[in-house]
This record gives sequence, structure tokens and C-alpha cells, in this order.
Amino acid sequence: MKKFLFMLIASGICCGLQAQSNLRIKNHNLIFNAEIASGSPYTIAASSVITGLANYYLLNDAFFENAFAYNLYTTNVDDLKVRTMNPMGLTASNLFNNLQAGLKLGYQTYNPEFFNCGIYASAHYKIDQFEVGYNDDNMERHRAQRVLFGATALLSLGSMEQPSRVIIEAGVRYSLAVAYKSPLGNDIDQLNNGLVSHFAIKVASRGMWQNIGVYADINHFNLWKDYIPGQKLNNYTFGITWTITPQQVDERKDW
Repeated sequence: MKKFLFMLIASGICCGLQAQSNLRIKNHNLIFNAEIASGSPYTIAASSVITGLANYYLLNDAFFENAFAYNLYTTNVDDLKVRTMNPMGLTASNLFNNLQAGLKLGYQTYNPEFFNCGIYASAHYKIDQFEVGYNDDNMERHRAQRVLFGATALLSLGSMEQPSRVIIEAGVRYSLAVAYKSPLGNDIDQLNNGLVSHFAIKVASRGMWQNIGVYADINHFNLWKDYIPGQKLNNYTFGITWTITPQQVDERKDW
């Protein structure tokens, strides 16, 4: 199941690449983007370079968006520690400690007025790796894999023809566990499923760096089901997002 879902999202990104490359036609009302987020600065730096080049040389459009994401965990047990993996580490568990990739597809208005709006559906595949223990010398690694499906509404403040404008997003996603590895075993029944709120504010511009902003994903359910009775674990993700489009620098030369 998890391999099928991962391949489905990956295939969607590849199809998006092919469609953008073949058409090279900008439909201003269409929202169609791929998102890649990571909790490792090394991983997201490499992703930014690769996707920036793809936006420029293959797509001539701002198809790929990148984000650096930080996970915050909270529990209801005072002496229990839950922490994200070391973001500066170089092991596989550190480089892929908080990795999320997905697609957005939707519609937005494109009017000359100050206000524009839109809505998009999204599908993401996410890997969360974190450590749990009662002291720093006894931390054990957990790895949760999830898929998230949802819808997000957006409001754009500023004319589409202006050099910059502000975009505000608010949405909800359903988080479905597809795999889990913990010291108690690999039983997926250790995890709950539930709703996640998504909020973002971005600045869209005509420079090489655009859609720069911040976002927050807030879980509204206890991640643990049967891990230890009575214990609760929650997760909040805070991120910085951006899109690299070198072609916009070339476009400015013709203004």
C-alpha cells in the first residue's frame, strides 16, 4: 500500500514535469505545483538547486516549490522526551528525518483587481523520523510514514500585474498512517489518523526568488494509539518555503 501511494505521487510529479515541458503554456488560472520539504538543510539545499534548474531549463515555469521544515513534538508525560533527528547530521535518518513531497492542483482567479482567490486539492507523502526516551542516553528512533489528502483556499492581495503581492492560505488535510517502525514493533495500529490544519503566508514576486513565506501544519489528533496507554503525542510542523525561478530574471530584461 505505502509503495503504491509513493509511486502514485511520484508518477504524478513526473507527469507534471512532462506536461509542463511539452506545453510550456502558462494558464494563469491553473494551480499546478510540486512541493518538496525537508528537515535537513543539506537535503533541501540539494533539492533547491535541482528543482531550480528544472524550473528554468525544463519547464520555464515555477512548478517546483521547496521548504525547510522543523517538527515540534509534545507529550502529556513530563519526563518523556520526544525530539526530532539531528538536522545537521549526515546519516540517512538525519538527511531524511522530515521529508514530504506532493502535488497541488486547483484554480485561481486572475483579475486586475486587488483581491483574487483560489482553491486547490493536494496529495502528499511524508516520512517523519524522531527519537523517544526518558533520558538523553536512552533515546530510541521511531519512523512514521503517512499520506495526506486535503483542500486549501487562498487569498491573493495585490494585483496580478504588480511586482509583488501577498498570498494567504488556509486548509485542512487528512493524515493517514501507512507504515510505522518503533521499539514495540512495526504494527501500524500503533498510530492514529486524523485532521491537520495548514496555514501559510507568502510573498509572490517577479524576481528569481518568489513565493517566499512561512507555513504551519498543526495536527488535531493523538499520533499514538496503542503505544503506551494514556500517553499522547502531538506534532506541529513549521516551515520556510520558496520557489527558485531563474527565468524570471531573464524576463525582467525585456520590461
